[in-house]
Amino acid sequence: MESVKVANFWAKLSCPKWDKFRPLRHFARNRYRKLAQKCWESEVWQRKIKQYKSGNWNIDTYPGPYYHQYFADWEENDSPEGYNLISDQSNCVIKYSTSYCAWKIFEATGVWPQKISKERLDAKRWVQFLAEAGYTEVVKDLDPRYYYVGINPDIGEWGLVVWLESIEDKDEVIVSSYPDKRHQWWATEKDAYTWVKICPRPSKQSDA
Repeated sequence: MESVKVANFWAKLSCPKWDKFRPLRHFARNRYRKLAQKCWESEVWQRKIKQYKSGNWNIDTYPGPYYHQYFADWEENDSPEGYNLISDQSNCVIKYSTSYCAWKIFEATGVWPQKISKERLDAKRWVQFLAEAGYTEVVKDLDPRYYYVGINPDIGEWGLVVWLESIEDKDEVIVSSYPDKRHQWWATEKDAYTWVKICPRPSKQSDA
């Protein structure tokens, strides 16, 4: 809990609502992001990631402090004068599907996806976001040897992106994401999403 208090201290200082000095905001943002980096570099988290990659796709590997219910638990405000949203290394707002899928891409590739344009690219516009990050292959047929991100622009106000976990048959897949600011996985129709190929899955031999 103490680590979450420290993370919240830096998170608040990264926001215009509480800090008007831009250089300090940049410094504070790097501090709480480094806490997330320490989390995923820890032995505990690396074991969790290894279990996930070995086939336990129901494990949530989204790192702390991002996933923690008390991190950045204030009422969100995206107005210029009261802006207090907290973002990850891809500049996606934490605890949303975009941040979760950005993390999964980092987990799979070692690189956080980054957009090039200064446009706001919510989940419904993630085909463009991923293309700017270098992932341009939109596919209809899914290959179990690869990771994919699915985009549905019609779910909610901002759309939803999901991470493909398992291909059940030609019509149904298992996906995971962060709807309602918490990890969930569920079965869904494959055709409900536009799929973008990310990278090959590791072989079981490489995880041994």
